[in-house]
Amino acid sequence: MRSKKLLLLVPLALLACNRISNQEAIRVVEEYNRIVTEAYRAGDARSLEGAVGPKELKKLGGLIGVKLDLGFTLDAQLLDLKVLNVERRGKEVLVNTDESWHYADRRVGTGEQIGQDSEDHYRMHYILRKPAGRWVVDEIEFASPPKIGRKETPLTGPVEALHGSFKSAQPVEGSPGAAARGGTP
Repeated sequence: MRSKKLLLLVPLALLACNRISNQEAIRVVEEYNRIVTEAYRAGDARSLEGAVGPKELKKLGGLIGVKLDLGFTLDAQLLDLKVLNVERRGKEVLVNTDESWHYADRRVGTGEQIGQDSEDHYRMHYILRKPAGRWVVDEIEFASPPKIGRKETPLTGPVEALHGSFKSAQPVEGSPGAAARGGTP
């Protein structure tokens, strides 16, 4: 009789290990934003290893690397983060937020601001997964088109074509890369 109870408890314990409370999910998102902000400011994607999931690490590493190649880093400051809700979808958790940020690009070495600074507003989906035994942000998506304050970036293109990963966004007419996709050069 006792062994039957243990056999029933083991799957329940394993299921509980895979669960995350709403408060823990929110803490994962807050920690993600803190770590990513520091990595952008330092221009060092190595600090993200183990702190974000593989999909997000690949994307962030590329973004940080491009900025460094151009001689600048991103000084980001989270101004406001409101969690709208937390949803469970199979083995992943979705944290939906409404947030505001301040950004300034800074020259490596001097810290001099390059170009315009920006106050941006986003509605985000943070997708949390547990790829290596701990919950991390593995992917983020814009829930709606971002509202970007600045009109130009140091990357010499329209901000709409260069900002983030809004999945449904198409190349902006006249932007770099639009011609390669059939748009106007």
